[in-house]
Amino acid sequence: MEGKTREKEISGWYVQKEMTPEEEAAQRRKVERWYAKRHRLNYRTVPLEIPGKMMLVLGKMAMDRGVPFSEFIESILEAYLRQKKANWKSK
Repeated sequence: MEGKTREKEISGWYVQKEMTPEEEAAQRRKVERWYAKRHRLNYRTVPLEIPGKMMLVLGKMAMDRGVPFSEFIESILEAYLRQKKANWKSK
């Protein structure tokens, strides 16, 4: 290799440049469009952020019941929708 170096990418989580309000709004719209597209394509691929301690407790509860984590979360959501009388199965 002839001294070619690849520029190291740094995650935006750590380093962010100063943005004008217009640039910030444009970035926010871009992110919202990305989430909307992901949701339209497949709801199961929408990433969610929950507190780590909450995830740990839910994971332990799922393990105690012997069910996969995703099924456990779906059962919680289904119970909540049933409580709110939301008919999600007909849509």
